[in-house]
Amino acid sequence: MAEQQPQQQPLTILLFARGVLALLDLWPALTIAVAEQWGGTDSAAKKTWLASILIDEFETRAPLLPVTDTNSVPTVDPNSANDPPLDIDEVGDLLHQIMSDEFDANLEDGSIDIVATDLVKLWKDLLNPLYDPQVVVDNLEKQASEVRRKGINAQVGAGGAESQSEGEDSDADEDVEMDEAPQLVDSREPKERQEPVVDDDGFTLVQKKGGRR
Repeated sequence: MAEQQPQQQPLTILLFARGVLALLDLWPALTIAVAEQWGGTDSAAKKTWLASILIDEFETRAPLLPVTDTNSVPTVDPNSANDPPLDIDEVGDLLHQIMSDEFDANLEDGSIDIVATDLVKLWKDLLNPLYDPQVVVDNLEKQASEVRRKGINAQVGAGGAESQSEGEDSDADEDVEMDEAPQLVDSREPKERQEPVVDDDGFTLVQKKGGRR
């Protein structure tokens, strides 16, 4: 049985913010919306703004521990692990509204519910005494980094996949048509050419064509 790791430090808003950014990077629908500029030329800025809205909503509603040092960052009361500042439905409604208003996207793929669940889970995991919050965020950031690294090729592949597959289908159809025509020609038996018959006086004799009566 693996040894349980005690929490090394209380949840800070900074850690939660890093986790939110990572989760948004792991959201395929949002990645496509930004890449395709569904929200206009400032789509990337809108993604950052979306992250700030989510972070602010959690931070402003979360119970914070008293700050004893002016250099300290806001620290969340661990008791909010069992009662997150926003529930899944509230986060989902917020994501639906922003994706619709800012990206003109009415997502029906179920991804908003998944992201909302992951965001609330992130909050709980960062406050779970069995987890190291730094490790939780590091793992998410590693996943996001890997997706971004592969995402360029994947996106180009996905973006070109449809056109490429269409092109391949089109080429395949052309190949079939090109192959069929010669087959029809080749299936015909070549006719033997009859050489003219010349008699002793140099006159060409007319030959009867076979098959006719």
